[in-house]
Amino acid sequence: MNFDLENQNNKNDDDRENTDRWLISYSDFLTLLFTFFVALYALSVIDQHKAESFSESLKKVFKIIDPPIKTELEKSDMAKELETLLKEFEGAFVKEEPRGIVIVLPDKLLFETGKSDLNPQSRTVLDKIINKLKGIRNKISIEGHTDNVPVKNEIIKSNWELSTLRALSVLHYMLESGISPERLSATGYGEYRPLTNNDTDEGKAKNRRVEIVVLR
Repeated sequence: MNFDLENQNNKNDDDRENTDRWLISYSDFLTLLFTFFVALYALSVIDQHKAESFSESLKKVFKIIDPPIKTELEKSDMAKELETLLKEFEGAFVKEEPRGIVIVLPDKLLFETGKSDLNPQSRTVLDKIINKLKGIRNKISIEGHTDNVPVKNEIIKSNWELSTLRALSVLHYMLESGISPERLSATGYGEYRPLTNNDTDEGKAKNRRVEIVVLR
């Protein structure tokens, strides 16, 4: 009889424990709800910078993931449109890389041999490209490249200088044409990033180029 009574008491204790477990979940819910309202209040009184920072913290705490946003390049057929624009210019072409869309312009379209100032004909091809790039906000990297033939005169000491000055010439023309300076950068790689080998005149011609990279 005592054994049955003890079992009954243990059963009652278990039942009471099981029915009380909902209080834990309810308490967690109230804590989250309180945190949410505190966050709302905080957002109403702090400045924008702090609000953005606080919002990012909340996202991490509650594991909120923003949906992927398509870039401006992905929303359009920019590469195909640029290819169409450049068909009339011999040696120019467009390629796509993980970093963005690369517009490759042979040096003969833009410069005289061994010089870094844009020739008069260069404006025709550059204007077409610039008019297309004005419609987006992506950053633009301008990269100069040469062959491996040494160059040296009173102004240009090496292919490093030549490639950099050529990239800068294109950059300044874009600035004058209305492209925001915050979007632009220029780099000279000299002979050290060739498209092909420099064993033939044809190979050298391919390596002498300016690349306009529309970054993703």
